[in-house]
Amino acid sequence: MTIHEGLHETGHGGWTLKGWHVLVALLSFFGVMIAANMVFLYFAVTTFTGLETADAYRKGVAYNDRLEEARQFEKLGWQGKISAKDGHLEVTLLSQDGTPVRGLRVDGKAGRPATDRFDRTVVFEDAGSGRYQSEKIDLAPGHWIVAIEARDPVAKEVVRLRLKERLWLSQ
Repeated sequence: MTIHEGLHETGHGGWTLKGWHVLVALLSFFGVMIAANMVFLYFAVTTFTGLETADAYRKGVAYNDRLEEARQFEKLGWQGKISAKDGHLEVTLLSQDGTPVRGLRVDGKAGRPATDRFDRTVVFEDAGSGRYQSEKIDLAPGHWIVAIEARDPVAKEVVRLRLKERLWLSQ
């Protein structure tokens, strides 16, 4: 046996670790890492945006105004209830003494809790006796969040009540 032949003997069945083996192993390892990161990146970009409202900064700056508005709503003592019936959304508004509150301009938004993809604007008409009913809308079964604003009919910028409720709609 020559010196040259002795260098290639491994004693392990004749297999030798060569440079291209290391290259394939490294490329495979980093290929799997990059593929996993690309999958995570895809889901991070195409799912929940992380924002509940588009103008979160502006609402944050006006937070003290919102607190004062909430105190005014509490003083007013109105109570509201949102429900779904026969393909319509219905808001019932009662004053502090239990009498129906009539003549307001009520509008709002219905949407899914986890995405804004299915959000829709809802306008309510006065149905009498403190009830305000939406036009017929097709909401799929499941969880919905309905947020309404009841405004003064004359001074439309004056909000009299804000109400937000989670509804479960069955088939």
